[in-house]
Amino acid sequence: MKVKFSLILFFQLMLIPQVYSYDAIVIVLEAPLFKAANSHSLVLQTLRKGSRVYVPNEIGNLDDLPEFIQTYDRVGNIAYVPTNYIKIISNDLSENKMPISFPKNDPTDYRLEEPIPVTYPYNNVSFYRATFALFSGNNAKDPFDYNSTFKSQNFSYDSGIRFSVTHKIKFDQLDRYYFGFLGAIGAVKNTIAFKNTNNSIEYRSQIRLGPIVTYDAFKNEKYRLTVGTGFTYNFHKSTLEMKGSAGKEQRLFSGFSLSPIANTQLQICEILPLTDLILGSDISLFLPHSEKAISEISVPELWSEDSPTQIQAGLKAQVSFFLGVQVRY
Repeated sequence: MKVKFSLILFFQLMLIPQVYSYDAIVIVLEAPLFKAANSHSLVLQTLRKGSRVYVPNEIGNLDDLPEFIQTYDRVGNIAYVPTNYIKIISNDLSENKMPISFPKNDPTDYRLEEPIPVTYPYNNVSFYRATFALFSGNNAKDPFDYNSTFKSQNFSYDSGIRFSVTHKIKFDQLDRYYFGFLGAIGAVKNTIAFKNTNNSIEYRSQIRLGPIVTYDAFKNEKYRLTVGTGFTYNFHKSTLEMKGSAGKEQRLFSGFSLSPIANTQLQICEILPLTDLILGSDISLFLPHSEKAISEISVPELWSEDSPTQIQAGLKAQVSFFLGVQVRY
């Protein structure tokens, strides 16, 4: 049996130089060996760059080569390799007609260019978002009990700046959930005229800060629709300036409150690199709270005898709209 196997191997080695006249070298990262001379056929094997490919002598002149060249896979099946993926070694001047490397970008080279993104194998998307916007909303109209009859009142819109910083939640592989902090600084100006000829100007301001979580309910390459919820802890400051025949006096009040918040915003992506245009609305529910007086009354003639020492605010809802930009980094 061993003698018979050795004879068969000997005759195969003797016949190889007659069957194959050329060697070829793979010049792409991975050259496929197809079952048929068609790039859509079954791939029998792939050969790495620098591997040898045996080309039959029937190929003839190198001036006019077919699109696919016949060869054999590792088990001896007939296979076909794309001609432009190999360089035939003919040991004569015609060998120079074929390049030693793929002329342009190697279509089989799937390797990433260095440096590899830190988010690999996921998309290299930004995981932080920072927003800055201008907002305007309805006036909460937290009244102060002047104990006087009004002649007229004028309430301005609550307006100011709104900002947030959020980070993608780690377990989210779809880049939709973000968690962070939302803040806002707003102010209103109210003017009140009394029948006793006194006038009051109220400067109301508030600073808000709290956690928020957002979800991209819809997104494509151009737009994202985001909804969010959270709450803010609010610092309120009010300055009441009363003017009358007895003179002028300011009283200061301050206090804290808590307000749940829900919002929705539309993001128009990439108006500038990594910068989006955002527009949306916030719905806030201010829980009952009070603002206590910081200063004492020094001109009692301007105020009623039983003028309160605090501003009582009940449950109030506020709807505001904002427009701004979002930076992703």
